[in-house]
Amino acid sequence: MPIKSVYIFTFIVVFTLKLSSGLNIPETIDVRIFSGNNISEFTFMPTKGRYLICDQNHNKLSEISPLTSLTIKRNQKGFEILQDDSVIFSGKNIVLQGGSFQNSFLIAPSGNHLQARIYDGDIRIRYENNQVNIINAVSLESYVAGTVQSESGFNRHEEFYKVQAIIIRTYALNNLRRHQREGFHVCDLVHCQAYYGKTVNPDIVRAVEHTRGQVVVDNRSALINTVYHANCGGQTVNSEDLWPHAMDYLRSRIDTFCLSMPGAKWEKSISMRELRSFLSQKHKFQPNESQWSQIKELKQNSRIHHLDAQQEVHLRHVRDHFGLRSTFFSVQEQNDTLFLSGRGYGHGVGLCQEGAMKRAEHGHSLREILGFYYQNSRILTLEPEVVF
Repeated sequence: MPIKSVYIFTFIVVFTLKLSSGLNIPETIDVRIFSGNNISEFTFMPTKGRYLICDQNHNKLSEISPLTSLTIKRNQKGFEILQDDSVIFSGKNIVLQGGSFQNSFLIAPSGNHLQARIYDGDIRIRYENNQVNIINAVSLESYVAGTVQSESGFNRHEEFYKVQAIIIRTYALNNLRRHQREGFHVCDLVHCQAYYGKTVNPDIVRAVEHTRGQVVVDNRSALINTVYHANCGGQTVNSEDLWPHAMDYLRSRIDTFCLSMPGAKWEKSISMRELRSFLSQKHKFQPNESQWSQIKELKQNSRIHHLDAQQEVHLRHVRDHFGLRSTFFSVQEQNDTLFLSGRGYGHGVGLCQEGAMKRAEHGHSLREILGFYYQNSRILTLEPEVVF
């Protein structure tokens, strides 16, 4: 039987997510990991798949398989990569690129308090401003799953994990340009979102898969700012009470579901001398006797936003300076000491995590929970767009 010529046509399928605004969302996002830590040396080890060691133009230099490690050390001109005590690369830019269908790796910093973490995807290592920056190129959904674990913890109701997955995905997509000038999308600090590696928690994985592509939008189908906090203390905060702009979906709500949760109450004491110094030095404010009486008898049964009736000092500045859990507190004076009895944990805007946890335990659906904390909003599923 004669052999027939076979022509094989190949094509590349590129998946992107397109918002109503026409913005294309990358299948992977770049996350700077170990942000805020000046790491001078760390170990890299594949835990699944294999990794290609490539230069910044993706030319292969070497290859590494699971249970084989590399050591990356900073030097005066950049960094060097050692394998079996031999230097295999020295420079300022390198890519460790997964070469199998599924790839994950462990990073273990040396000589500090940081624990080892496991991530999916690839990493880029760059030497900039006398420090080594590590950027994880990871699929959006793997990032969402890892962030759900970092922000929510373990043993939560699966409906709450679904809620958290949707708002984490929305927040990430809404902030993809936050670190654009620095060469990545988001970092792993809480001002972006906490992201400390991959998760294998089956409840979280199912929740992320169940909500794949789902985001929260306003009535114009634009992504909303899905901010969240640990515990509102019984009342959330209007966006304009903390930040410059009023958003019609971030309205103050009475929320009693969080009041029995761990973050509902706190206490702290500060001296009158400390408060006087803060007000004088930071705000050039020297209260008179009547104003001091009001401050020392401050009571919050519902939220207010300034320390004094004249609105000289916003409570968020008091919270930041003294490291308070929230701005929702009352004051009692005793022997030149101010005892603060506080409620809640966090800025108070948007979704109250412990309130949402309790609502999920009481049978509230993800749509009910999201609708309560983000008013006049809805869930939109972003469908992949296939480009040939």
